[in-house]
Amino acid sequence: MENSKGATNRWLIIFGTILIQVSAGSFYAWSIFNNGFMMKSGGVVQVVDGVKKIVGGLPAGSVSFTFTLGMLCLSLATLAGIPLAKKYGIKVVSLCASVIYGLSILGLMTIGKGSSIWMLWLFGGVLLGAMNGVLYLTTLTNAIKWFPEKKGLISGISVASYGLGSFIFKYIDMAIAGGNGAITADNIGRVLLWWGILALILAVVGSFFLRDAPDNMAIPSNDANKPAEVDKTNFTTSEMLHTSQAYMMFFCLTTAVMFMGLLGAAVTNMAAAWTQAPNEVAVWGGTSAAATFVAIVALANTIGRFFMGWLSDITGRKTVFFITYIIQLLSLIALLMTKPGSMSMAMMYIVVIAMAFCFGGNITVFPTYVSDYFGLKNTSRNYSMIYQGFGIGAIIIGFLMASGNPLDPKKVTLSNGAVLTQNFTLTYWVLLVMVVISLAIFAFIKKPCQGQFKNVGFRQKEM
Repeated sequence: MENSKGATNRWLIIFGTILIQVSAGSFYAWSIFNNGFMMKSGGVVQVVDGVKKIVGGLPAGSVSFTFTLGMLCLSLATLAGIPLAKKYGIKVVSLCASVIYGLSILGLMTIGKGSSIWMLWLFGGVLLGAMNGVLYLTTLTNAIKWFPEKKGLISGISVASYGLGSFIFKYIDMAIAGGNGAITADNIGRVLLWWGILALILAVVGSFFLRDAPDNMAIPSNDANKPAEVDKTNFTTSEMLHTSQAYMMFFCLTTAVMFMGLLGAAVTNMAAAWTQAPNEVAVWGGTSAAATFVAIVALANTIGRFFMGWLSDITGRKTVFFITYIIQLLSLIALLMTKPGSMSMAMMYIVVIAMAFCFGGNITVFPTYVSDYFGLKNTSRNYSMIYQGFGIGAIIIGFLMASGNPLDPKKVTLSNGAVLTQNFTLTYWVLLVMVVISLAIFAFIKKPCQGQFKNVGFRQKEM
């Protein structure tokens, strides 16, 4: 598909990208399945010390770690997905990944009494996460390359669709479950079946709209007498990795992603710990109030992706990063200065919505930031390297929250007496330090000069 065919065909590619991103984003509704897998594998609900708990089955910490493992595999898979898309074409790779993605969800239906945690990790972590990464990043970077004049907007649309997938499928899954929407041993098979079928259809249909973007897409000019501009900044991946800016971006992205880990599987527990009395902390996550809380957070995340992507085209990427990281810094300070159990629900909404909105904005602007610094031609491969910060951030947050051992998290007693298996205070402090360092990086980082690689025998043939 040539650029001369106009914007209409480019927007059809964006339509296909949106369908795929919604499908891939459904993975982020994973937290609602944790209890269901525990009960399907033999766990039963019992009252322990006056609190309802699931006893038996796969361990809670191991089940929730599936999502963290999926995040790691998601980022690692992009290293293979980008070269495969380059070799075989975006449509072929997306179709193959879509089929494996859907079948992986259906494979989760085999989890039952006596199943090994390794089976859950294989289907729900390795395969589902890896195919999610291939679908997400290959289509995102391809879409950005089609619109060099609207990189922030297109990134916002694409990544917002990814966030919207979690929001939409959370309610679809709960509706299929029936009753109060809780996933149990009795309905988890039905929910997984429909999730797999719908996700597969969306991704496969979207794949047929995709076309590979040209390597040097011209930026359209509003002046008829002025030729279209072509961005001549084209760092190869090897060149990029020899710049300090690449590692600065990696650190900042890792910091941004850690907020996702905090807001993902742990957001309801965090809200309960800081707003509820000690005896209510363990049960608040299963209430309708908690479900509404999660939905609002997901919506804020989605809005942040679209709005900040659009804003970055107007104000510049650095301005957006300064806004988002300062807001996240203030949110962390608010949590650290408030005793557990004493924060009002209104304040908790403000803090978490702010974090979710800013995380959405950050994850949207990063791919365009990388293309600004290192060029559009190799942006897919370049961003796939920086994107490894996504998996690293997910792993770090998983270990911090579990006090160092996700398979056997230590119990943490808060100042109000509530006992948790998630170490929120440690996580807040580490994030606080990393956010401050990230702000310092944004204050001093400058666009690298590609000329530094010429005449020194380093510049390699572009792949």
